[in-house]
Amino acid sequence: MEVKQLAKEIETIARRAGEFITQNKITNISEKTQASDIVTDLDVKAQEMILKACLELLPQSEYVAEEDTHKTIGEEYTWVIDPIDGTTNFAYDFHHSCISIALLYKKKGLIGVVYNPFLNECFVGIENEGSYLNGKRIHASQNDLKHAISVVGTAPYYKEYADVVFDNMKKLFLAGRDVRRTGSAALDCCYVACGRVDVYYEERLSPWDYAAGLIIMKNAQACAKALHGEFDYLNPVGIIAANETCFEEVCALLGVNHE
Repeated sequence: MEVKQLAKEIETIARRAGEFITQNKITNISEKTQASDIVTDLDVKAQEMILKACLELLPQSEYVAEEDTHKTIGEEYTWVIDPIDGTTNFAYDFHHSCISIALLYKKKGLIGVVYNPFLNECFVGIENEGSYLNGKRIHASQNDLKHAISVVGTAPYYKEYADVVFDNMKKLFLAGRDVRRTGSAALDCCYVACGRVDVYYEERLSPWDYAAGLIIMKNAQACAKALHGEFDYLNPVGIIAANETCFEEVCALLGVNHE
């Protein structure tokens, strides 16, 4: 299947999952590792829907998904899925959550789809083909750091990093226009990609949090770097991302080698 058609099929899967989570009510919320790490019954059901459709689309593919113990990167196609990114927002009816689906080919990002059903906004990134919001091409901003809005994730599952997280947040706040905290890593990446924010920083993220957003940012001319190790799609890493204008300056501010 041609890559653009494949992207359309994945967008359809994401939109159907978004419709499912917005038209059904949560009946169960449970804690996984701690109070800040929760899962709802709709996360699980949405993931089942998404996985079934994705594996029907590419039957020989492997997958990594948040609510599943099976986590394997295949030699050819691999799905990286977060059925609801921003689960805490979702549980609190905060209306800033999304479905995030990435497709890797030979361990590299090929297609990323992030759908926010509350705003009916679907971000799609295709390797070497650009990134789009509801079919319209998007690009990262060109603001320098002085004129930048930074979005910061607080890595709530890793509160041992609180001091460094909030110290870096203060640095970004003092160096730029302002900071934001939204509660959805995938949407934070997309907001860098479309220029709604200029910088994104988070000290720890799981692969399903960043996989689709990384593809969307890259193909919208934004820069991104892993803070701890590499983007291997199996292990948590930190992330710093920004437009091309201020990426080096942001890395220097936070003491990160930008190369």
